[in-house]
Amino acid sequence: MARTKQVYADNGVEISKTTIGVGDEVTLYYKGLLAQSGAEAVFAHIGYGENWEDKTFIPMERENDVFKATIRIDHADDLNIAFKDNGDNWDNNSWANYSFKVSKKAKPAKVVGNEEKTEKKASTKSTKSSETKSAASKKSTSTKSASAKKTTSGKTKKSSTKK
Repeated sequence: MARTKQVYADNGVEISKTTIGVGDEVTLYYKGLLAQSGAEAVFAHIGYGENWEDKTFIPMERENDVFKATIRIDHADDLNIAFKDNGDNWDNNSWANYSFKVSKKAKPAKVVGNEEKTEKKASTKSTKSSETKSAASKKSTSTKSASAKKTTSGKTKKSSTKK
């Protein structure tokens, strides 16, 4: 069940996420009045918004004393839930239903054009960085070569180094 105390937890109704958005899959847990009264089967009746758009019944699986079902959130309107057992008894939170706010998730940005620009920028930065490192390396090498040379009687002689 959910890790934090939820609005309807005292009624035996919880969902797996505290914040839900369009496209999410959430697990609905029910151990409310119908489960406590010995219901053999429980169905979640769900719909969206004030008018219960796209309403449907979802059979719930029983695990010990808890009924559960996975629901895919398809609309940005509030998710409304009521429960019905196999004897046609309802738990609808005293006619208020169990309502959960659904947030609108931002659609992923199209990155086709930006990806190319980003790659070009990264490539340019990488090339400039490599050029800078290469120039620094050459300067360091020439400095080492110059210090490795010794002057003896006006002549320049390379010193030998062991590797």
